[in-house]
Amino acid sequence: MDGWLIALILFALWAVLLIVLYKMKKLKGPISLYGPALMIKTKKGIGFIKRVSLSKFWKYYGNFAVAFSLIIMVGVFLLILWQAFLVTTIPSSEAPSPVQALGIPGINPIIPVGYGILGLVIAIVIHEFSHGFLVAFQKLKLKSIGVLLLIVPIGAFVEPDEEELWKTKRRKRMRVFAAGPTSNLLLAIFIIILLLGLGSGVSPKYHAFYVASNFEENPNFDMLPVGTVILKINNTPINSYTDFMNVNAPLPGQKVNLMVDLEGVKNISAYSGVVVSSVLQGYPAYDAGIKPGWIFYSINGSIVRNQSDFYAILNQTKSGIPVDIKMFKPPNQWMNITVTLADKYEYFEKYAPQLNKEWYRGKGFLGINAGYLGIGLGDANYLKTLVFNPYQYVENPTDIFRATMGYIALPFMGLMPFPQNLEHLYNVPFSGFWIIVNSLYWIFWINLMLGMTNLLPAVPLDGGYIFKDFITYIGEKLKIKDPKRFGNSMTITFSLMVLFLVLWQFIGPRI
Repeated sequence: MDGWLIALILFALWAVLLIVLYKMKKLKGPISLYGPALMIKTKKGIGFIKRVSLSKFWKYYGNFAVAFSLIIMVGVFLLILWQAFLVTTIPSSEAPSPVQALGIPGINPIIPVGYGILGLVIAIVIHEFSHGFLVAFQKLKLKSIGVLLLIVPIGAFVEPDEEELWKTKRRKRMRVFAAGPTSNLLLAIFIIILLLGLGSGVSPKYHAFYVASNFEENPNFDMLPVGTVILKINNTPINSYTDFMNVNAPLPGQKVNLMVDLEGVKNISAYSGVVVSSVLQGYPAYDAGIKPGWIFYSINGSIVRNQSDFYAILNQTKSGIPVDIKMFKPPNQWMNITVTLADKYEYFEKYAPQLNKEWYRGKGFLGINAGYLGIGLGDANYLKTLVFNPYQYVENPTDIFRATMGYIALPFMGLMPFPQNLEHLYNVPFSGFWIIVNSLYWIFWINLMLGMTNLLPAVPLDGGYIFKDFITYIGEKLKIKDPKRFGNSMTITFSLMVLFLVLWQFIGPRI
């Protein structure tokens, strides 16, 4: 079902529930509305918060949190500006769904139900109790604590006396708002360090490659499921990607013998040859009717035995010049196709200019993705680095940023929770290891997202109130006539800007 429709149905049902509660006069006392959300309050737990907040540690922590939050706020705002630019470069078919913005485990397809709920509960408790500790330490009144519901729990809260909070000193107020997101981000950092430590006990079972991707139209789909370790092809050990690229393969379409490990080492046979995995609409292969699952036999009479042959032969072709292609569709269909090639340089200049090369000019471009046996290979050592040590090869701040973004993106790559069909690739230190890893990762991920989101300079987020107080302070230092009005105006401006930038990520690619 379309993401927009799912979101619309959910919010419609939520609106009906709120109307029913209103008609039944249930929205009173400890249950009330907070915008479109439902707020449920209680006084239980206030005593615990007051006892923990007695230490002077909270004063130093609050001061650190304010400085830390302002620095992160700048980074997060620049990040959504960068994302707003990125979405203009992607086609509408790849635009993010609004469901992905909900952050609801099970509804957001990226967040798993079990691990997601675990991470969300921990993140909310850490966030709100940190607010509460700073409120209590600074002798401000705590009226209640509670939970905020918008279809599902989207937050918890501690409720200080708002009138007292806004009358107190600016620094005290900023400490309160900064404590929650800072705690979320510090917990996320701690968990990354913990995962790095856990990774030291993990080792690949083979120094070999595994099947990282396959597709249903591939004639080898059933023989080579994702997670299959490729040990030998035609009795040749596959110890590197170069071995796979240059494998001494039989004629395309014939069966080739493979030694693999999937629930034990065994010998199997598969169709040899370079198999089409996808076809780009609007380019020569698509126009010629070439389909995924077809196997290249020859191009202009040159036989395509392996991946290196395929690249070498195509690099000898020129754009605008017809080529004769012979293809095989298992089990016994042969096709001869003549295709006039597009320009490789023009394609990359349009869709991936950062990857374009001068020598691509005039080279033939077919408009397909293809690979030997129709599979994508993965390296177990590289996968371990992605999951347990993303900062292994960083050399500068840019590398740190890229490594962090890559680590956050693991769920979008289908690597978190860690796929069960890849667990057998590794020796692990104890039973239940992957459950622990998955749990820790999602605690990290949701704490990071909650902390960063709350530090956007937009009300009613924590970052909006920190921003407002800080900008008012700047206005006073600059001796602006009405610094409070200046702070309010700037906060409203940035809040609207943040709202636009967030919505633009869903709307921009579809315009």
